Amino acid sequence: MGLFTSFLSPLFSKVFIAINVDASTCSIKLIRVKNTNILESFTKEFKTSENNIPMDAIKIVRKYRKEYPFTYVSVMIKSLAQGVVLQNDKKDILLGSIKLGECSVATSEHLNVFVKRSTLKEFLRRYNNIGGVDFVFSPFLIIDDNAQNFPTLGNNVYVLLQRSNIALMVIHKGKTEFSGFFIAEGEVAILNREEHKESELKNFDDFSLDEDFDDFSKIELNASLEHLQTDMFIPNLDTTKIVYDDMPKAKIISKIIVDAIKEYYQNPVYNGEFIDKVIFLDACKLSDQAFEYIAKEVMIETVKRDVDLPDILIRFARKELGGY
Repeated sequence: MGLFTSFLSPLFSKVFIAINVDASTCSIKLIRVKNTNILESFTKEFKTSENNIPMDAIKIVRKYRKEYPFTYVSVMIKSLAQGVVLQNDKKDILLGSIKLGECSVATSEHLNVFVKRSTLKEFLRRYNNIGGVDFVFSPFLIIDDNAQNFPTLGNNVYVLLQRSNIALMVIHKGKTEFSGFFIAEGEVAILNREEHKESELKNFDDFSLDEDFDDFSKIELNASLEHLQTDMFIPNLDTTKIVYDDMPKAKIISKIIVDAIKEYYQNPVYNGEFIDKVIFLDACKLSDQAFEYIAKEVMIETVKRDVDLPDILIRFARKELGGY
């Protein structure tokens, strides 16, 4: 952030948007803050396909980016060829034949995460229609954040669970000893779809440059108000509640976890100590029946923690900008 931008930044609201596409659902969370005060906040869910961002979500992002100069979009990287850079005999360990020089590496307080540049580039292309993203966070940073905030004794497997993918880490005494990211292949069955259409009266500030723009226009950096919204009554976009049949996915999830634990036990690269618990970070609200099936198949004590992935992405983005 340049000196001039830093000078202007306090005059504006800051908008943080998190986008999460998982299976047939696209969730988008938005908050607008000024001087740490939350002026606006909402979450919307849309039906989608083929991991695409639906047009209604695109409209929201474009609208806020157009009206608020300081808008930041965050996503979680969902590509294979990523993980945690492990240390064994002072050597870096990645996945299979992947070389460190082919990867982008991010460092946090507790671990180094990597993703292959070519897969990252391919993943980010799907966000070109919203002008790209500002922050890309690793699923392993999200797992580590939970493990640090809610420490659990023992040698545990942490599983960040979504319907279309799984990220898992073995953490022992605060140290990561194994990691993996897996695509949960298979069809996702939708039981039904309930659509709610509603309109609500919005404050003019909610869809305009608000008082921030008054300060900005006095500096004469933008004299045009052509893009300013003038409709006082603006209908909400349709929101879709999607209900899934989780049992087919539970079978896939349990197999991935069992195979990953076997790899951890059998591969001499890892310590392979006995796993005490499997801690699920449930980001997709999997059904209780599905969890019971997974626990039975894994045959290890399981713990479930609900997590709000978009909320975490926004928290990370605000932290990156100094806690706004």
